[in-house]
Amino acid sequence: MVYIIIFITIAAALGPLLSVLPSKHQRAVVGFRERARKAGVLVQLREPKNIPARLQRASDESLVCYSRRLDVAIRGLEPELWVRSKVGWESRSGDPVSAVITAVTEHIEVIFLSDEDIQVFWDERGGEGAYCQVEKLIESGVAGSLKAD
Repeated sequence: MVYIIIFITIAAALGPLLSVLPSKHQRAVVGFRERARKAGVLVQLREPKNIPARLQRASDESLVCYSRRLDVAIRGLEPELWVRSKVGWESRSGDPVSAVITAVTEHIEVIFLSDEDIQVFWDERGGEGAYCQVEKLIESGVAGSLKAD
């Protein structure tokens, strides 16, 4: 009987402490953000802005922006916006969407290529594979190879 009381007392003391430990998903998100920071990618907790009404996103999930400045040699490109809508990927300009973009995971919803940087908005889900696709998109944008040929 004494052992049961001791066990219940210890469990009551440790229960609240265990509830403050980060979940598996929270640890993964911290890992993604740390790797991005080390690769020179800026992570911002913000939603995409200025999406035209005809390009409504496929979901209402909150997104996180991973962005990186473009190399000076390719700055000045015409800005472009790609949005994953309910019918698939669409561009603001109406130009065809490149195969690099159409092949990405459903966790990436908005890609914005400005004359100075590339911004990839995703929900930080999908694990390692989704993060690798975000990295690949950012590298493609930095190299100037996102637009369809």
